[in-house]
Amino acid sequence: MERAAFLETLRRQLHRAPGPPASPVPRSPATQRTLDDQERLALFVARLQALGVMASVVPALEDAQAAIERLALDRGWLSISCAAPLRWPAIADRWKADPREAPFGLAEAELAVAETGTLLLTNHGPFRRGHSLLPPSIGLVVPRARIVTGFGDALRWIAAQGPELPACLSFITGPSNTADIASVQVVGVHGPGEVFVWVVANDEVEESSTDGPADAGRA
Repeated sequence: MERAAFLETLRRQLHRAPGPPASPVPRSPATQRTLDDQERLALFVARLQALGVMASVVPALEDAQAAIERLALDRGWLSISCAAPLRWPAIADRWKADPREAPFGLAEAELAVAETGTLLLTNHGPFRRGHSLLPPSIGLVVPRARIVTGFGDALRWIAAQGPELPACLSFITGPSNTADIASVQVVGVHGPGEVFVWVVANDEVEESSTDGPADAGRA
């Protein structure tokens, strides 16, 4: 339904007298920022920090794992929840299958959006949504090659997956927070209140082009 017809229907339902025609909605031209790999990384890290996310860029996945080990030791976390394919032997005694019983959850992002600091997770098989939703603190690992510039790039990536796309996708933009009650912001009510992100610079995924990877997912 066109906007004018929709507003007229509402007016009749509310028993209001006809008024002047509604002014048209201004539309700004669509723009696409062009950022190179280094600019996308810098913008992504800056957005994460503005959201209160503790972000680090590490050379390799092993460095992210070592950082998680140190973090677990410093925080006294006795258990970590994550999908079995993400586990490694060094802290084998800490893995917990049920994310409801772990203070820290770990997940790998399929894509990251530099302009918003958003990470996209595909939830399927062992990669369950609970690992990034239920623990009070979560860690997300994303290869640098999977950082795209804008949200439109992420939507185009999703559309390109076709029938291979899992039924559940999660977009995570910083810690969970709400201001529903008396406009007072509260962190960690609907999900994790603390988020860590490790960007892995050296990854087997092919390096992205100027405007972001055309296919940044796992095979």
